[in-house]
Amino acid sequence: MANDRATVVVDESFVADDVAAAEQLLARVSTRAVIREGRDPFDFRQRTVGDGRLTMTSFEISSFLHVEVDIEGAVGVGRRRGGRLRTRSNGEDVDASHPFLLRPGRAEAWSTALEADVVGLDLPALGAFVGSGDTSLRSAGTGALTPELQRHWDLTVSHVQQVFAEPDLLHNDLIRQAAIDAVFAATLSTFGIEAEHDRDQAAGPDAVRRATSYIDDHLGEPLSVGDIARAARLSVRGLQSAFARSLGTTPAAYVRRARLSAVRSDLLGADAEEATVSTVARRWGFAHLPRFAQHYRAAFGEQPSETLRSRGGQSQPR
Repeated sequence: MANDRATVVVDESFVADDVAAAEQLLARVSTRAVIREGRDPFDFRQRTVGDGRLTMTSFEISSFLHVEVDIEGAVGVGRRRGGRLRTRSNGEDVDASHPFLLRPGRAEAWSTALEADVVGLDLPALGAFVGSGDTSLRSAGTGALTPELQRHWDLTVSHVQQVFAEPDLLHNDLIRQAAIDAVFAATLSTFGIEAEHDRDQAAGPDAVRRATSYIDDHLGEPLSVGDIARAARLSVRGLQSAFARSLGTTPAAYVRRARLSAVRSDLLGADAEEATVSTVARRWGFAHLPRFAQHYRAAFGEQPSETLRSRGGQSQPR
């Protein structure tokens, strides 16, 4: 299962009006931060949400800023939303006009009137996700492999930011786990990140049975793809290939279908005058209720509110 540190939720916002205070705030999301130059009028705003596996930090900086940060035990992905930005990562110029990868080491940035996001991914958690068993990961470069992958990453991160903006969703372990896994998967594919030593294995029916048994036994707990892969004794890539060959689906789709069935069971057993569809859906990790309703109808041929009303007869649609 996900480690204990992953359950420590971060949700904090800070404002600074001088360089020294801003330097201290930057040190909260990096190993070391040094502001080389900052100009007045100086207004620095920083918001961080996430947990020990992944953090999303948004910055708003009113004036010119030149900063150096050290990144250890993590990788970052930066995204400029407004203003001007020039960036270097470990001495290499980075194209900051599109989302860009910040590898462990020294990063340096020059910005003016900047609005930006930095997604921080914990290296041990990322290594566990890919099934490498360590933090020896390599990447194809600092930019997205294709424009299509970049758009997918942007959409994924924007969706997760919306999820994390709601405290009830941010603190829901199942929803947060699924959101973080989505960002991990999008980042790995977009920037071509993979394990230095891929321990992928040929997978037979026994491996798939180990995976599905693990899912069924832990359905009500946060489930990462890395957890399932370890239970199956496969890498994440091997797990995905095994599910495609044996079941014609993905691990994530299998989990979703099992949780949809759990929702249906709860709705059928609920008091329609007391329960709501949204409460039951979120209990099982569904954050986006319209999309959940689409999946539910596709699976069972009716809306979840219809399932709930079938038990009470008098309750109003939810």
